[in-house]
Amino acid sequence: MAEATPNVQLRTWREEADLTRAEMAKMINLSKSGIKYGLTCDEERIRRWEAGEVRWPREPYRHAIKDVTHKDIEDLGFAPTKRGPKGDVPANEIQGFESPQTGQVGQPATFKADVPPPGDSWGQGLQLAQAGDEGNLVVPSRAQDGRIVFLSVSRRTFLQGLGLGFAGASLPSAQSSPIASRRPVRSFGDLNPIEHFKQIRKVLVANDNLLGPLNVIPAVQQQITAIQQLRRDSRGADQRQLIKLQLEYSEFCGWLHQDAGNYAAAQFWTDRALELSHAAADSNLTAFILTRKSQIAGDAGDSLTAIDMAEAASSLVQPEGRLQVLASLHAGYGYALRGDESLAKGELDRAHNLLLSVREDPNFRRASWLDESYIEAQRARSLSALGDYCEAVNGFQDVVATVPPSFRRDLGVYLSRESIAHAGVKEPEQAATVATEALYIAEETGSARIMNELIKLDVQLQRWHSVPAVAEFHSALTSAVIKQA
Repeated sequence: MAEATPNVQLRTWREEADLTRAEMAKMINLSKSGIKYGLTCDEERIRRWEAGEVRWPREPYRHAIKDVTHKDIEDLGFAPTKRGPKGDVPANEIQGFESPQTGQVGQPATFKADVPPPGDSWGQGLQLAQAGDEGNLVVPSRAQDGRIVFLSVSRRTFLQGLGLGFAGASLPSAQSSPIASRRPVRSFGDLNPIEHFKQIRKVLVANDNLLGPLNVIPAVQQQITAIQQLRRDSRGADQRQLIKLQLEYSEFCGWLHQDAGNYAAAQFWTDRALELSHAAADSNLTAFILTRKSQIAGDAGDSLTAIDMAEAASSLVQPEGRLQVLASLHAGYGYALRGDESLAKGELDRAHNLLLSVREDPNFRRASWLDESYIEAQRARSLSALGDYCEAVNGFQDVVATVPPSFRRDLGVYLSRESIAHAGVKEPEQAATVATEALYIAEETGSARIMNELIKLDVQLQRWHSVPAVAEFHSALTSAVIKQA
């Protein structure tokens, strides 16, 4: 076996970025591809890359490296050495793959963009919840059907306080589904079970902002399992109500995963909600779920799906309702991601004009939070995607001034996006100052949406690393990432 040649280019990039191996590993795990594929990079893997022991990482890692460095992987000293039986994965990687389940050498997994990886629960992936004094570590794992469960000691107390119990160490696989297991549904006492589930959902929605998505997901998934069990023996009006309840829980679960930064899981649960909306024969619900799919696709950078889902939603609903406003907003951002300024601004203007004359539907009361401030926040985000950073800064500043104190997570998202716009107009000190405020909120709420924006910003600010505010932000972000992972 030939002696390994050190990868000088990769090490040089890391050192110039002022990152330790551990810090770079955490950034890879928190990158868009790292979250998408559930990567579990560590200091040892970085060492192997820099030592030249691995000349061509597996495809998910290649994507994540590019996300972090903004360089083609070949420009960082990597090169394919030998074509193996898996196509572009070289033989040395197939034989020396470190399994994310065990850390031992084994066979590589195969990943697809929007399909949850097969197999039993895998890996200790991204953990964005803070570890408390009592060791309340949050460890995500994936079941065979793509569902995610996050285990936490301290969360047990929370769930028991709600009377929910705990869902267990892992979710059943597709082959041993909750229905097949025929586990008895617990007693609801004198309370109508449908009303019980409605009340529990209100509690979970109310606590989402306070506790963060990782602490709420297991409880939501447990309720979905229980509702599905009840549907098996229900008929008529009860059956229809349970279908809509399961839809609402599934959509909420998708939102939680979206905020946790796991877009594949978010789309998985939103797809379940879409299926249930067809079972409910409710075109408004179907349209609403399509706007959610468009929003998730936009967050994931998938402009084509964002546009297609928004246009599909628009075709299903009345021309002057709130769902039309949402559809135009998400279509506008999709066009902005694609770089089509004319169509993007046209959709955003349409959304604004529609809101001014919106006709409320008494039978559909969703999106009550949709107001002019929300539209302007989405406009600012789209302008930033189009490269109009100056107008984006102005837009975000106007919106931030109107955010209610209770909407801490939304404030953090807007601040993180404002900071990126400041970097775009070469205002590094202001970008770092705003980003530091957003970082505090990200730590409070466990929102990966905020954290991922800040990690992107950190890369953009590297050229100004000597600016004191930038250095302080980088240090604070690095500390937060390591602490949470």
